[in-house]
Amino acid sequence: DEATKYSLERKTMGKPIYKHQAIHFMLAEMVMRYELSKLAVWRSCVDYDEGRRNTYYASIGKLYGGLAANKNASDAVQIFGGNGYNKDYPVEKLMRDAKIFQIYEGTDQIQKLIIGREHLVKYL
Repeated sequence: DEATKYSLERKTMGKPIYKHQAIHFMLAEMVMRYELSKLAVWRSCVDYDEGRRNTYYASIGKLYGGLAANKNASDAVQIFGGNGYNKDYPVEKLMRDAKIFQIYEGTDQIQKLIIGREHLVKYL
């Protein structure tokens, strides 16, 4: 949201930066990552609500959500340009905070082990 708002306000070459194709594509990819993360978590919730094991989609949601948060924070800093590292803008803190999603409640490597195990059990 912060990057989108900033892209509507900041102007370069006489137009808001969201009108530049590179920014437009970045915002689209950020939204896609966010929405896909939510879908994985929601699928896990549906499985849980219906009494099925939800480990597979819960781990996918955790792993992909953490990766998406980090990439989105990095892209937001890029959209903000030099202001992305300025403590007066929120994305500087968001980038630092996003890293916890890759560490908290199981590292990326642990989530990959769980996903691989849950995937392979369907074939063994």
